[in-house]
Amino acid sequence: MPDVNTNSSWTHLVGAAASGELVLERGVARKCAQRCDDLIGELKFVQLGAKRLAKVDGFGHLPSGIALTAKFESKASGGEYSMDRAIADHIVVVQQMRDVFLQIEARYAAAEEANTAATTAVGSRIN
Repeated sequence: MPDVNTNSSWTHLVGAAASGELVLERGVARKCAQRCDDLIGELKFVQLGAKRLAKVDGFGHLPSGIALTAKFESKASGGEYSMDRAIADHIVVVQQMRDVFLQIEARYAAAEEANTAATTAVGSRIN
């Protein structure tokens, strides 16, 4: 099972965005971050559905039915890399993506603020 917290290339891109090595056209990063937030909400909804799948019935009381029930329940939730765990990992990666986009947008805001301050300082010297 992969550890998305340390292996995601998105975690490395946060630093590239912070240093200015990674840029996007103005406003695009903000829109991408918003779409990531939307996707996180959708994934959480799907994750709830996966957890509801953890209770399966209808396979009967024979040993084979009981085994099938247990297998399907563990695939949905609680088993080795179950669906709800996989969705949780997807959520983490999308959060990392969002953080990269927010970092890029923050650099634009900081640059604009610095430019405004510099323009104001120059303007006050002229008057």
